[in-house]
Amino acid sequence: MAEFSWSSAFTVGHPIPYPGDKIILPQRALESLIQAHTDAPPPRTASLQELSSYDPTSWEPSPFDQRQPPKPRELPSPLTFQIRNPANRTVTHGGVREFSANDNTVHLPAWMMASLNLAVSDQVMVKFQDLPKGTWAKFRPLTMDYTEIVDFRAAFEAFLRSHYNTLTAGEVLTIEQAKRSYQFVVEELKPANAVCITDTDLEVDIEPLDTDLKDRNDIKHMSEVRIAKEMKDQVLKIGVESSGTVSNDNYQRWKIDVPIRTSGIQITVNVQEPGDLDVLISTKSPVTVQDHIWSNFESVGPRIVVIPATDQDYAAQQDSQSLHIGIFGRASLLPSGSSSLQGDVDYSVLVQYHDDPSTAAPSSGSMSSAQPNENVPGYQPCTNCGSWIPERTMLLHTNFCLRNNTKCDKCGQVMKKEDAVNHFHCNHCDKHGDISEKNKHMEIYHGWYQCSCGSFESARLPDLALHRRTNCSERFIICRYCHTLVQQGALSSNARDRIRGLHAHESYCGDRTIQCQKCTQMVSLKDVQVHAKNHEYQRQSQSTPKLCTNQNCVRNRSTNILGLCQLCFGPYWVPTEDPKHQKLAQRLARKYHSQLMAGCGNSWCRNSYCATSRGREMDATSAATELMVILKEAKIGSTTETGKVWLCVDEATTRKKVLAQVLFEDLQGQYAIEWCVKALESEMTDLDAAVQWLNQQAPRLSKAK
Repeated sequence: MAEFSWSSAFTVGHPIPYPGDKIILPQRALESLIQAHTDAPPPRTASLQELSSYDPTSWEPSPFDQRQPPKPRELPSPLTFQIRNPANRTVTHGGVREFSANDNTVHLPAWMMASLNLAVSDQVMVKFQDLPKGTWAKFRPLTMDYTEIVDFRAAFEAFLRSHYNTLTAGEVLTIEQAKRSYQFVVEELKPANAVCITDTDLEVDIEPLDTDLKDRNDIKHMSEVRIAKEMKDQVLKIGVESSGTVSNDNYQRWKIDVPIRTSGIQITVNVQEPGDLDVLISTKSPVTVQDHIWSNFESVGPRIVVIPATDQDYAAQQDSQSLHIGIFGRASLLPSGSSSLQGDVDYSVLVQYHDDPSTAAPSSGSMSSAQPNENVPGYQPCTNCGSWIPERTMLLHTNFCLRNNTKCDKCGQVMKKEDAVNHFHCNHCDKHGDISEKNKHMEIYHGWYQCSCGSFESARLPDLALHRRTNCSERFIICRYCHTLVQQGALSSNARDRIRGLHAHESYCGDRTIQCQKCTQMVSLKDVQVHAKNHEYQRQSQSTPKLCTNQNCVRNRSTNILGLCQLCFGPYWVPTEDPKHQKLAQRLARKYHSQLMAGCGNSWCRNSYCATSRGREMDATSAATELMVILKEAKIGSTTETGKVWLCVDEATTRKKVLAQVLFEDLQGQYAIEWCVKALESEMTDLDAAVQWLNQQAPRLSKAK
């Protein structure tokens, strides 16, 4: 705790237009704070009497540590203050945003001025107070809509970290999320009624709202809101046709569960003429003309939308199995440009699985490319309409066709002559059709649309919808680092963050650091995955420990001709020169002969070439025959091959070998036997601890059993 005092009276300036508890003080306040901190007496040091009576064998802290030269002292961080209205003695607490106010003026947040019953030009006392770190807080909601917050801990952590330094019991805390505000009363705090919450792990509890104590009007209002929200999306079922009615410039919304994403779907909306509507589909609600993924803006015929199984937005949806369909009633536009208010529009909607993604949805007025009777003997095409007509009636048909029908020179569409005046071609694209479609087409595809974020404009409504669901700064996302619902912000200016696909919020939020549990380094949140992969790469790159070539030993290999450990090789070392290793081979042969004939006599022995382990002794001739076979396995004198020997070992080594084999088999060969031995050595033969050590430290085998 800081041992200095500072306080001053200020005139209240205009309120701060930011959430949180941070105030703005003048520059002179910082200067006087530094001066007060400098003039404060140094911490008390131990007296000579305390030094002489200190018992070095006790657990008490040594007073000699207090006699060390004091280090230069710095201002505490963060600076926290008690803010008091001298007129009514109400008190709250806060931090400091900056020291940029005019002399003798302090700027407070609007909520703080209301809490202290202060107005502009009133007097307020600001006193430095070093608050204890908070450990626990209980909040009580003031409205029923607090249940809309999905993750309370994440929401509180993100908002408090960004805007608050302190909490005071009894204050009203306003949490903002997704352009919504939720109010909570700070009910209780520990260890004091006012705490600092910077750089501390604060445990948060939410006290359920007692609806019996709420105002009945508020309950009625919230019930109506909840009912309206529940009635917003009607439920569709795949393969079941449903009917609906939508009025002009209004929406009717549907929701359908599509659990099988290996097949595409087809949405068909049949409109009862006269009437016009748009079909809008998205993976999120609510669906609007500006916020959707798939759409159909046709004006005639059935509105059909086909979503193939290969569509990325459709196949990769993870948060829900539901698709949301919005039906927007649109007033028909007359050729003059005025709206034709036709009242409600009746329609039916049918959703079906669509297994062939290559099949195109039939469009309004489309004609089959294959004509009836095409290339049939006795038929020939009409030069006007292109139909295949019997040759015997061609003259009669041609006279009738030329008198009643006409063919468009641009698109080749055949129509009645009286309908030709209602046929149009767009001057900006390839669209053609009835004149009744023109104004809607021009509005949707050749209008002018600007996003509310101010950074995008386009002539096409589908392009605006694409922008709003991808790069729009106002798009709401669940932050991958703080797990709260926030606006993603503009695209990050950092090149590395752009490659990661991060926008402003996640770029800022990901800069927070945590301590790596393996190497204790501080790592930014957005680098945690890369940092973890580095650890995994280092783990997998470790070289496997080399064990003794004695198949019954698990000690580390030493540098000798047999590749044995020092203990196993000790009996076979000779001080005389042995360039061809004949004496070494003789010693090893005698050892094998003794093992096979008499054994070692140890009940724990697991050596497959020992009479004790086998439970039977061999005669000299049989032992000599068998030792010649296993002696060759030692590869004595070879510089390219590693041999194998079978020698009896002590009980501790045998037990460790058995445990290592058990561990290897229990983990189904995920780790090499050498690493199993090392894990047992590191964890003092504790099997459970050894498994944990292997999972954290040892490289996995690429092909486990």
